[in-house]
Amino acid sequence: MSKRSARRNRALAKGNLGSTQNPSEQFTALMGGVRTGAGAAVSDASAMRVSAVYSCVRVISEDGAKLQPQVWLEAEDGTRAPAKSHALYSILRRPNRHMSTVSFMLAMFSAWGFRGNAIAVILRDGRGRPTGLWPVHPGSATIYEAMDGTLFYSISRRTTLENAILRNMPVMVPDYDILHVRGMTFDGIVGLSPLAQLREAIGIAIAGEGMSGGLLANGAQPGGVLTHPKKIDLPVAERLRASWNQRYAGSGNAGNTVILEDGMGWTPLGMTSVDAQFLEQRKLTIEEIARGFRVPLHMIGMLDRMTNNNVEALTRAYYDQTLMPMLEAFESEFARAFNLPENIYVEFDVRRLLRADFKTRQEGNRTMFQSGALTPNEWRYDEGYDPTPAGNVFARPLNTAYVDPDGNVIAIAPAGGDDPAGADGDDTASDDEAEDADQEEEVSNG
Repeated sequence: MSKRSARRNRALAKGNLGSTQNPSEQFTALMGGVRTGAGAAVSDASAMRVSAVYSCVRVISEDGAKLQPQVWLEAEDGTRAPAKSHALYSILRRPNRHMSTVSFMLAMFSAWGFRGNAIAVILRDGRGRPTGLWPVHPGSATIYEAMDGTLFYSISRRTTLENAILRNMPVMVPDYDILHVRGMTFDGIVGLSPLAQLREAIGIAIAGEGMSGGLLANGAQPGGVLTHPKKIDLPVAERLRASWNQRYAGSGNAGNTVILEDGMGWTPLGMTSVDAQFLEQRKLTIEEIARGFRVPLHMIGMLDRMTNNNVEALTRAYYDQTLMPMLEAFESEFARAFNLPENIYVEFDVRRLLRADFKTRQEGNRTMFQSGALTPNEWRYDEGYDPTPAGNVFARPLNTAYVDPDGNVIAIAPAGGDDPAGADGDDTASDDEAEDADQEEEVSNG
């Protein structure tokens, strides 16, 4: 091979490496990657083009992003109020000058759901005080461990904007400047990537979509056999095949009239049992992907075996088993990364899960109101209405019994009466008991 050819091949290889988001086959092979058993190469971009993967990641990220994170300050008596004086309160309301809370959380939850790691750099001012958060793609971060156990994150700046945002950060960012939410992990340092663990299932889905595309490109019909009464040589056979494909193959030529000459015949091939099971195989692949992401099938558009009863049960299971572990992982990582004291904590507003379910939301508020745990004004605040002058009182059921710390009943709430649980109530109860005793004594003496 000449030097010029070698230089041309190197230039072609360099130009075909792709990007970190969508690496080419040459780059994948260079980094030790292999194709899946189905023959399809799986990357971030190719996996996200699979509808089941895209739908699962979208469900997880959007459900997490719609729950507003709140920073709370807990007092000694157990009451709490927004910790507005803490820097994290302002950061979560505006992570950086380019992102809102929703867009930032979308990026973080998408990375967590797709790659098992959500990473953001903690931005600081000249005095070292935290001022913001900037999300980075997990594929752009490489973790190194120092001899003393300190972790460092080597972050490759992918864009001009990211270079500008992180211009004051070192190339090796220490872990105290990193917010790293890990998914399922074996070592506590790197979360397992669903993309890697589901690579074979995703590869089957990619290969299946390729087969579907090829079938549709052929007019949704299997191939056939051209027969000729005489023996023909290879050049003639190739010419006939090219001419046939040009005139009659493909969805654009479906329905064209076939004209044969010189004794030629066309024998179409029928569907086999393997072809008939192809659709079922694709459904099974979608179920495998949804199982890996732990997302119910009805949330990604598969309603074949769904009823109203099991949809409700599956949705509750999704909230408990998929969404809640993810939220708790984020809440604990905020506490670690920002070194929050015990009386300050981050909590996602899970009430927003019922924002579109008016009936369930009202039934829950009604139960709390009737049990004396919610005032009318708190109910109105929750629904976005203005308070009323008489809405700051609690309702009390008429048959409520009051007990002392030992569990002994001390009084029964009178209908529309004062609270007998207080000091005045105790005196009233004692007076009533004394009066009853006097009446009994008079009856016995009489």
